[in-house]
Amino acid sequence: MRAFASDLDRTLIYSRKMIEQYSALDYELIETLEGKEISYISNRTKNLLQTLMKEMYFIPVTTRTIQQYSRISLFQSVLKPEYAITSNGGHILKNGEVVQEWSDQIRTSLAECLPLDDFVSKLESLVTGNWIERIRHADYLFVYLIIKRDQVSQTELTFLFEWAREQGWQPSLQGRKLYFVPDPVNKWNAVAYLKNELNLSYIYTAGDSLLDYELVRYGDSGYVPAHGEVLETHPELNCTKAVGMAASDEVVDSILNQSFIRMATEQRI
Repeated sequence: MRAFASDLDRTLIYSRKMIEQYSALDYELIETLEGKEISYISNRTKNLLQTLMKEMYFIPVTTRTIQQYSRISLFQSVLKPEYAITSNGGHILKNGEVVQEWSDQIRTSLAECLPLDDFVSKLESLVTGNWIERIRHADYLFVYLIIKRDQVSQTELTFLFEWAREQGWQPSLQGRKLYFVPDPVNKWNAVAYLKNELNLSYIYTAGDSLLDYELVRYGDSGYVPAHGEVLETHPELNCTKAVGMAASDEVVDSILNQSFIRMATEQRI
């Protein structure tokens, strides 16, 4: 059995800002919050995913918390994947319910890391200026900062990134959100767990951020949208020709074509 394990935001689904930046015409609103429109998906990507799910597992893999993931109406009604990975790999959902065995494994592995509260306290002591608006935790697994991006220097960000990595925490800057995630909370680790549990023979993957590096790197076929942040430090990764929503169309279309070719080859053998 095959699977497509993909990041969501800026890989398969997009904000209004991203749509305006890269120009998109045919898309659908799939998420609102307190009456505000949050996320959209290309209609072509949605249709392609519906076809793909007849052939393989589709596994959303997101840094969003369980609550944030549940806001995406598309995955609660039209598509409804059996499995989803949230909280950057911290939780696995099966039909909307937490797979407790995996969550317990994560909690155990975090005992070997610098505790979240200690990490945040030290981080705050290292920051200069007033460019942090808020600090939030996600399911008490990792933290993300809402920042004034135009008020922080690249030199300070580089310093904080290097310090975080020394503590065993991975950084990622995505728009106005600056993430810091302990190493065990890793998207690919959760996918590898499902690969074993579901006896998956081949996994297609996609992602755009630094937090998606292992997901893309260790998938059997990995894709990065051409606008992806991860390409700045890992330009060797396989990237699309298109940007924005057109990139998601390209990724899913390519996976379907590859899958059909592989199945035809296997049948001949």
